Amino acid sequence: LRDQLRDQLRDQLRDQLRDQLRDQLWGQLGDQLRDQLRGQLGDQLGDQLGGQLGDQLGGQLRGQLRGQLGDQLENKFLQNSFDNQYNVAWGAFYVFGHEIGVEYKAENMALLLEWGRLFKSVGWWAPWDGICFVSDRPRKVSFDDGRLLHNEIGKAVEYSDGWGVSAWHGVRVPDHWISDRANLDPNEVIKASNVEQRAAGAAIAGWPKMLSVLKAKTIDDSGDDDIGQLIELTLPGLPDPGRFLKATCPRNGIIVEGVPRVSDIDGLPINTAIAAQAWRIGDPQSEYAHPPRRT
Repeated sequence: LRDQLRDQLRDQLRDQLRDQLRDQLWGQLGDQLRDQLRGQLGDQLGDQLGGQLGDQLGGQLRGQLRGQLGDQLENKFLQNSFDNQYNVAWGAFYVFGHEIGVEYKAENMALLLEWGRLFKSVGWWAPWDGICFVSDRPRKVSFDDGRLLHNEIGKAVEYSDGWGVSAWHGVRVPDHWISDRANLDPNEVIKASNVEQRAAGAAIAGWPKMLSVLKAKTIDDSGDDDIGQLIELTLPGLPDPGRFLKATCPRNGIIVEGVPRVSDIDGLPINTAIAAQAWRIGDPQSEYAHPPRRT
């Protein structure tokens, strides 16, 4: 009986230990092997496939461009279509073809490189029989964060002779609106025929000054400068008064932003300043909570 019990106990312990060790070891070894194989195979396959695909795709692209650009370039040169700065993009396109290995006729290649140097060295140019009109490149070009022409203290585009273009976030405005900004007359701004130019002028002059000459009607006053007021303004050229949120921004001072009469977010009328604030950031009125402090 003792031997039987000993054998049974030994068999049970052996089975339990084998199962436990197998699960633990296989789990650990499986994870290790999987990570190693994944890393090694990933690197090998990445290098091999990347190289192969790069060669194949690069070869195909070069082959296609060689055929297409070669034929098109001959036609372009034969037609003498590189005749002014309008075609600077085409010039860059064909020079790119040359740089990736497209082969052109020697005489056309020489002419293309000359065109390329010309495109890079001058501004606007247009040749005619016996005469060529050429402009130098601007000495300064200014943009806002969205890459729109913009300069708050001078011309957005300026040439060496002083001529240039003044622009406010992509909208061209009279030079003196920028150069003499402190003395810009709001009445001049509201008489501008272009709506976008009027909006730009209002931002340049500043809304405190603009509100002094506009017919403003208060719809709702929150009593808090941060939340602001819902007002209506009568602007020249508009048949009906526009509805605006007027508030104080800690960073930008007084802001005046247009709002709809009915929210496209929850379908409710915008009749209060807090409702206008909700619409401004894209919240339904029922869910909006004005932050206690804004920066």
